[in-house]
Amino acid sequence: MKKLIISVSVLLLVVLSVSLQSCSGKIDRTGFMPPVKIRIPNDVKKDASTVSFIESSEKVINELSDRIENIARNGKDLLNKNEKDMSVMDKIKMTKLSVQFIAAGSSLANELEKIQQYVEKKQEDGVSETDMKAYEAVEKAVEKRINQLNDKYKNLYK
Repeated sequence: MKKLIISVSVLLLVVLSVSLQSCSGKIDRTGFMPPVKIRIPNDVKKDASTVSFIESSEKVINELSDRIENIARNGKDLLNKNEKDMSVMDKIKMTKLSVQFIAAGSSLANELEKIQQYVEKKQEDGVSETDMKAYEAVEKAVEKRINQLNDKYKNLYK
């Protein structure tokens, strides 16, 4: 019995390590929506920190969108199952998707930090009309992508 438990533990460890290695962050974007491209207003292009804010925001939006689409595509059948109805392989697949999403979130922390620093600096300095244009451009891009994801995956859950 003890030998069986050790064998199963080793097998699970191997499966988990293979799953984690395949969570390198690279995903197949086939069938995904095209990346969001935020149009930078001409008068905003002069401010390097504002351009960096917009570019960081664009990266965050696109990476999160890709992760959501990856989960929707690869986990569609799992999302509609009760946990008690899942097989061991289903649970491993769900764990892999979760790890990929968490890994993406941790890689986005740097970009989110840049955005937070920009917002804090602008709050200290005062928000200008140029800043408002940048905020509005990012806000519109986020809203548009959320609506696109909602439309594309509205029938994901049964």
